[in-house]
Amino acid sequence: MILIKKNIPLTKLLKDLLILFPFFLIFTSEILMPIISSLSSILKVGAVLYMFLYAFIHLKYHGAFIFFLLIFLPFFLYGIVHSFNINAAISEGVRYLFPISVLLYGYAIKKHFKLLFSAFIIFVLINDFWQVINYINWARGVNQWFYGIDLYGNPFYNVSSGIIRATGIVAFFGLFGFINLIAFFLARKYYSGKWKNFVLSIFIISLFLSFSYKTIGTLLVLLFIQYKNKLKFFQVVGFLFIIALIAIPKVVSSMGESIALRIEQYITEGDSARAESYRVMFDELADFNLFGQGIGSFGGPESVTYRSPIYSKHHFNWYDTINLATTDTYYPHLFVEMGIIGGLLYLLILMAPLFLKWSKQKFELVFVIYFSLFLDALFSYSLNNIAFLMASLLFLYPLYFYNKEEENKKIQNE
Repeated sequence: MILIKKNIPLTKLLKDLLILFPFFLIFTSEILMPIISSLSSILKVGAVLYMFLYAFIHLKYHGAFIFFLLIFLPFFLYGIVHSFNINAAISEGVRYLFPISVLLYGYAIKKHFKLLFSAFIIFVLINDFWQVINYINWARGVNQWFYGIDLYGNPFYNVSSGIIRATGIVAFFGLFGFINLIAFFLARKYYSGKWKNFVLSIFIISLFLSFSYKTIGTLLVLLFIQYKNKLKFFQVVGFLFIIALIAIPKVVSSMGESIALRIEQYITEGDSARAESYRVMFDELADFNLFGQGIGSFGGPESVTYRSPIYSKHHFNWYDTINLATTDTYYPHLFVEMGIIGGLLYLLILMAPLFLKWSKQKFELVFVIYFSLFLDALFSYSLNNIAFLMASLLFLYPLYFYNKEEENKKIQNE
């Protein structure tokens, strides 16, 4: 286990706090989102500016990342100028900078994997244990700080299978499931304490309690890939499914109905805003939209706020989700706004760490991070959600430069 040492010098403590400062700002902003959304946005922007400034001061950058970034910038500027509304373009354009700031910052703090790992695992465990309080208050009928308010002034919250979806203190079940997914694979690889199996069990149980079906599916796919004995994998999954079917049949049945409904909405029938957004994307790709319709024109909150003409042009149907602020799908947002060339260049920036010479063991975890994040973005805005990025992309460069053997020698010598 990566240990927390006693008698830490004050200067080192301050340095560690400065490194974790944007992490604190961003996850505090997630807590504040349901109650003070304006302050939440300010904290996110502040964290992004801090990360850019920190990276600039340290003047250490990954060559492949800078190369792709410089090629992308002209297309990015064109996307702003070409937009239907400059205010929408600037507001939405800031979100394009989120992954860039995280990767730049990750490289600047590339020698602090231990600190990031420890802080992240502790943070996720706090969320998981706090969820017990959420369950107690939910069972008592107490209105909680992360509940929403409907048009009639009544509180509401996300439920699945008759159970409130786990949110911890981050207030969003999707993010709660995602951080537990990443924490599970990080701890599986880098935690070696006697409580390892217990900690991993907490992450797995918490992930399932989020009822985030895409995250649960991601977990199963990744475990299947990593399991050497595929037959044993199916035996374990099948056994657990039978146990669940006996112990909680109504919950399993409800989950099955929810999955079937999502397949119908997104794939077979396509009667959802998400499916519609992909229809628009494929129409734009078929028209060889190389440079895009402009930043802020489709998918994001600014396109709705400023009434982008793209929706009427493509006869976009929101179906029963007319109150959505976004289409809740990232790739259509990216490729419609930035076009084929701009969209691909942007994804290359995000994948720049792959151009490093990874060892096989570390690359397994890198694959987990990219697969989890990019798959989630099929159904959400995780690729420009700064909290999702801090729980994934931030680890890439520190992971590459981390030498576990050297750290073990240091611990033994001390």
